[in-house]
Amino acid sequence: MRARTEQEWIRLLKESDKLKPDQEYIHQTRKKLLYEAKKLRSRREKKKVWRMIWPSMMALAIASILVITTLNQINPPLQRSANHNSLGTASKTAATNKETKVFIYHTHSQESFETKEVAGYNPKKNVRTVGKKLGTYLNKESVPTAVNTTDYVKHLIKKKMEFKEIYELSRHSVKKAVKTYPNVQLLLDIHRDAETMNRQATTTQIDGKNVAKVLFIIYKNQPYTDENTKMAIKLDKALNELYPGVSRGVVQQDKGTASVPSYNQDLHEGSIMVNIGGVENTLKEETRAAKMLAKAIKVVLKEKAD
Repeated sequence: MRARTEQEWIRLLKESDKLKPDQEYIHQTRKKLLYEAKKLRSRREKKKVWRMIWPSMMALAIASILVITTLNQINPPLQRSANHNSLGTASKTAATNKETKVFIYHTHSQESFETKEVAGYNPKKNVRTVGKKLGTYLNKESVPTAVNTTDYVKHLIKKKMEFKEIYELSRHSVKKAVKTYPNVQLLLDIHRDAETMNRQATTTQIDGKNVAKVLFIIYKNQPYTDENTKMAIKLDKALNELYPGVSRGVVQQDKGTASVPSYNQDLHEGSIMVNIGGVENTLKEETRAAKMLAKAIKVVLKEKAD
């Protein structure tokens, strides 16, 4: 039997049933090819549409920029009171208001309330929240106010300093504020009472609602003791005339630490420490007190201006 030639083997392979694909294979292949063709057509159409709308989008964007630029030139942004967020440095997003009358800061920045934390300190829920509220209320009362939100406790820990040295950190902010705000009349270091653990002693009721009481503290034997005391007495009087029982009065204490004997009250004649409520008070009670204190501050500064 003779051997088949190469051409004969090729002919046999072509005529073999094994090389003929079944109908299912043909159907699936056709389906896949149609899908790929549809995708390709869709991409081409998208590119065509994008080429059509791109010039219009660019023209609209340029027109918007021109309108915004023109409006800013006609009506420049209003200045806002500064919101400090670092040691003596104003926030970059807020313009410095030279007419600022009140500067608020919190040396014991993590002092908290209604809390079970050790020593009543909380890195988030603390007196800085109350200070921000007080600043908001004062600005609404047309009393230009700057609020320092520096977390001095955090800086203290980072610098590995002793707790008694914390006033050295806040002192930098107070010095900066005195220079930055030439018309400042009050520098308030807002705390909550750390010694009075009795809720009844730090809480009263106004119009049926619980309100944290306010205590003004002046330190003796420093250059502005008399001026600070007079200002504190005026605030105490105004607050109790508006809301009887909210102020706990004015107390004078002996000198502070060896490093900062005056608790920053030697830097300005309107520097006062203010305790709003105590550990047992709630944030709502503290906020209500802050709103009332803002009205009293407005009265005192208006009388001083007159």
